[in-house]
Amino acid sequence: MKATFVSTYGVSNSNRLAIMKMQTEIATRTKELGSGRWADVGLQLGNKTGRTVSLRQDYLRLDSIVDTNGLVKSRLDASQATLDGVRTMAEDFVQTMLAIRDGDTGPAIAMTEGKNNLEALIASLNISLDGQYLFGGINSDERPINDYYAPGSPAKTAVDAAFAAEFGATPLGDITPAQMETFLDGTFAALFDPAAWGTDWSSASDQNVRSRISTSELIETSANANEAALRQLTMAYTMVAEFGSTELSGTTYQTLIEKAAVMVSDAVQGIVIVQARLGTAQERLTNATDRMGVQLNILNTHINEMELVDPYETQVRITTLETQLDMALAMTARAQRISLLNYM
Repeated sequence: MKATFVSTYGVSNSNRLAIMKMQTEIATRTKELGSGRWADVGLQLGNKTGRTVSLRQDYLRLDSIVDTNGLVKSRLDASQATLDGVRTMAEDFVQTMLAIRDGDTGPAIAMTEGKNNLEALIASLNISLDGQYLFGGINSDERPINDYYAPGSPAKTAVDAAFAAEFGATPLGDITPAQMETFLDGTFAALFDPAAWGTDWSSASDQNVRSRISTSELIETSANANEAALRQLTMAYTMVAEFGSTELSGTTYQTLIEKAAVMVSDAVQGIVIVQARLGTAQERLTNATDRMGVQLNILNTHINEMELVDPYETQVRITTLETQLDMALAMTARAQRISLLNYM
């Protein structure tokens, strides 16, 4: 026959362990009530934990792409706005050239307009956003276009050398329309071919920036300063700024201005094509971001179904535990007051 011994110490120690367990559970449930999620997802879900981990990885990947798309959108919007300004400036230039081709003050105005527009174009192509040049292609950390009017500018040096080689000491007034047209279409135009352009004018890359706009789409999301339309526009502004002199004969001056106007008009059409390409990228970007937004909502719903706690059930559990804790504390206090001396 076995005798079981009961003591106030044994009762108190048993209650103490229960109290510690309830206090720990109350802290856990309170944390869950505050966060809205299980305190230990792995413990709660067991073998389903891998599923929620996979869902979270998918969510984070899509969310990262959506955040990146926001930056890409800003770059595309800024590029479009810049090209809008360049195109508008070019259209105004054509109107001005056609208006002054027959006037006595035309050459002076033309040279001033040419220089101002050239400087404005260079400034536009050198625009940056968040420290990255928009028209540098993949060389977005390098300034795309050299300053034509900077001391020792290789572009201006090449233009001056080409003109001197073509006409030498010939007075400007003796240059015929045919000679000017031959020079502009030949030696001068060669200065704006891709090879010479990359040497004297541009540090931009022909390769545009490509961005991943979804898990399955990688598209071009930039333009670069080496676009044919932009080279042609630069050429037109330069010829007017450099050669639209008052010393030219009337017919030669008109030939220069008319040729420049045609070149700028063609360049405007080329800029529209570049903008259309960027517009297509903007549309694809918007569509991809919208689709991923839907996917993120679906993933978030599934994650919440697995990880979220029922706030009402959790609150009831906390209240129940608090009641049990109060009772356990009261029993412990009462047991501690029990003494054999009270019965002697």
